[in-house]
Amino acid sequence: MRLALLLLLALPSGCSHPLDESVAPAADSATPRPAPAASSSADAPGSPPATGTAEAEIDPRLAPLIAAAFRDYKPWGRVDDELRWAPWLCRMPLPGRVRMSAAEDGGHARKLYSVFAKHRDRYPLAEGQAPVAQPVGQVLVKESFVPELVDDGAAAALPGAGATPPDAADHFDPILRDGDRVYRASRLAGAYVVLKLAPDTPGTDAGWVYGTVTPAGEVTSAGRVASCMGCHVSARHERVFGLAPAPSAAP
Repeated sequence: MRLALLLLLALPSGCSHPLDESVAPAADSATPRPAPAASSSADAPGSPPATGTAEAEIDPRLAPLIAAAFRDYKPWGRVDDELRWAPWLCRMPLPGRVRMSAAEDGGHARKLYSVFAKHRDRYPLAEGQAPVAQPVGQVLVKESFVPELVDDGAAAALPGAGATPPDAADHFDPILRDGDRVYRASRLAGAYVVLKLAPDTPGTDAGWVYGTVTPAGEVTSAGRVASCMGCHVSARHERVFGLAPAPSAAP
């Protein structure tokens, strides 16, 4: 009897399914991993965007979606590029313009950025307008740039917002004036991605997936990223904020 009991205790358990096995995002059996506790660390200039967590939050089921968004987003166009709008303006349309985050701390603090949207017609261009529902399949990619401070002498010689030629592949003005300072969006620091799946997709925030990507395309977070969710849950347009008014460009 004692020998039989020892043999029973020595047998392996019946659960041999690896906890980190990659499964399809819509798999009913998928169980999201708990998110690590958030931290308040900010990005260093030129570093990939931090997730604001103590350790990487990467859901292997969802990371390929973040990688694909970063690979494909450029042809979608910047959400504020007027050259892609219907010609109703009584002036020359302006290109997309670099903006500065209003956040004073956290991962987005004082960052220069520009936003692309897969479904540009559903992206809210005014922060205070009535809520705009976002379709399943919406993908937003927020480019984050290393800010380059331009000295006073050079700032006067910088081109204005209308200097982007109409036939340019990317209509973008990288110059921003913030008070008495002028910044140029120099090199890409990384990108933030937000996309919407079906609301009942396991491991998502009611269908929303968040992620960060380095300039080289390495996914550094994907899924229910705690630092992203804590902010986007208060957004007016589901999990989308819309754009604040554009700042003045340098003369």
